[in-house]
Amino acid sequence: MYKGKRKYIEIWQKVEIAEFYIQHQNEMSMRDVAAKFHVNSFSSISEWVNKLDELKKSVKSDKKLKLESFTQFPELEKELVHWFTAIREQGIQVLRSTIEEKAKSLAAEMGLARFGCGDKWWQGFRTRNNLSFRKINASSIKPIEKEAELVRQYLDDLASLLPQFVPSNIYNFDETRFDWDVKSKFTYDFKGTQRILGVQSAKMNHFITVMLMIRADGEKMPAALLIFQEKNGQIPNLVRERLNIPENVIIKSNKSGYISDQILNDYLRTILRRENQLLIYDQAGSHKTIMISNAISDLDATKIVIPGGCTKYLQPLDALVIANFKSKTTDFRIKFQTEQIERRSKRTGNLKALDRQQLINIASKAWDAVSPQLVRKSFELTGSYGVNHPKIFSHQVNMKKLII
Repeated sequence: MYKGKRKYIEIWQKVEIAEFYIQHQNEMSMRDVAAKFHVNSFSSISEWVNKLDELKKSVKSDKKLKLESFTQFPELEKELVHWFTAIREQGIQVLRSTIEEKAKSLAAEMGLARFGCGDKWWQGFRTRNNLSFRKINASSIKPIEKEAELVRQYLDDLASLLPQFVPSNIYNFDETRFDWDVKSKFTYDFKGTQRILGVQSAKMNHFITVMLMIRADGEKMPAALLIFQEKNGQIPNLVRERLNIPENVIIKSNKSGYISDQILNDYLRTILRRENQLLIYDQAGSHKTIMISNAISDLDATKIVIPGGCTKYLQPLDALVIANFKSKTTDFRIKFQTEQIERRSKRTGNLKALDRQQLINIASKAWDAVSPQLVRKSFELTGSYGVNHPKIFSHQVNMKKLII
């Protein structure tokens, strides 16, 4: 009953512990009783013994409240709970005012003129039905109905398209963002330290966008596209001339740091050759412009667009590759910062940030380190591989539920 030391002990537990001590005080010390019931401080037991009569009255009061916790309008409350459950299953937020308005509406429909929707009723309703005010920490469930129908249609379309293409002509492209430097609001420090100091990197809030493309036969397209966020939209000429850019990296820049349809257009036309090929991609805004449609048409490619909200189930890059790539970039950056942890800016005292060349090298190494086996597995897991009908992937237990 009393496993582990607790900061809070119920009143009835305090009474039980105090009475146990009184009965066994000749055999056990107060410290022994505290250890037996896992009480943090044995002096608390002394306080409970002295206030035992008051504690017993409190217990009786609590029990009386629990016995009187009933409603005069059970049918109304039954309907109200049914409505509340249905609304929350849809992910719709419900406030106290919303519940009270619905209760008044139900009371009017049932002809319950005596119903009063005051604070006492609200507290009783909340207690009886175990409601609490919670912070939202998850998005509403998707896909539902319309989205599920889109998923079914996507899988049907994919099944009809795959036999027309060999694995070496099935592509998936997508972009991801990662921070320029590893950053954290947390640090290890010694227990008892009152002031937890922290320094920042000069690029603490800067990021780059990386465009990646993979192929169903396990090949990574030879160049990862890195888009730098630059104040004037361009990397300074003197800086760019000094950069040593590996063969598996392409460098672009703009003011936002995000991909644009012009950058994506240039990338597709640079990487892909004109032939019969299938392009799988999501519904990001930069993917749906007229410029990109024209580029895909000029490349003699067929496209299939993943329904919104379903990329984590259907997009090969999201299945394994992007997570693996970002994990490797983080490993390389942490190693760099560990080696250079004593480097500090003389002007600000902050840690010196990675420069562009170092970041390019990290991205190049991380892209090289992504294995062909991982790429093939990503296509297999999402049913986007080979020339056969796509199998329903093993990790898609959730997906199956969504499209039933």
